[in-house]
Amino acid sequence: MLPLSFTRVSMMMQSATGAEQTVQIFAKLADEAWQQLGARPLAALSLHEIAQNVGVDDALASAVAGDPQRLVLGKMVALDNQAVLESFADIEDAGEISIREKILEALMHRFEVYAPYRVQIEAVNRAARTRPDLGVALGLNLQHVTRRMLAMAGDSCEGWRGMLRIKGVVGVVMMVARDWMKDDSPDLAPTMKALDRRLQQAEEWAISLRLFRQGEQQQADSGRDDAAAAGRYGVDND
Repeated sequence: MLPLSFTRVSMMMQSATGAEQTVQIFAKLADEAWQQLGARPLAALSLHEIAQNVGVDDALASAVAGDPQRLVLGKMVALDNQAVLESFADIEDAGEISIREKILEALMHRFEVYAPYRVQIEAVNRAARTRPDLGVALGLNLQHVTRRMLAMAGDSCEGWRGMLRIKGVVGVVMMVARDWMKDDSPDLAPTMKALDRRLQQAEEWAISLRLFRQGEQQQADSGRDDAAAAGRYGVDND
């Protein structure tokens, strides 16, 4: 008879392996759903067809994914994770730059990551008009990734001031997304210009509403002064 401790360890290892397999299967299904979304509306996606195309059993696909909408949202979370981690590496390599430049870099890179998928984003936006739950999920996901980006840049997200700043940046992203959808330039320079302008407007509102503490306001002022002195829009887009 095996010791109880050995049995527990064995069960934990099996559980971890099962969790990893679930993540892998979900990612495979999500990639296929995302690809199909580039050619048809969300309502036309079939979990059966998605599963069949990647060789996953129907019952297993239902257990892992639930429905195509969840797969699409999962793919967007994966893209957000990619954008945050790549921005983190870029910011670490950049050395001493202002919080404002870090935020601008992170937000801009997210637009770059999503650039090949404008058709999918348009399909998601159309679907959200008739699916309130999808709209809520998209809003919460955007708020979550924005919080991560601000925290990564060194901006405090604590308390009511932090929450309002997060919501302000979310509003900036949503407004700039309209320019981004029409931006076919190779370097997304119009998107960068719009993002910089909207961020500056948001900073001015935040200062007027006293959403920055004293030290944070000095950093915000310094970041704007640095950008103006450099004669460019935030960080380089390369």
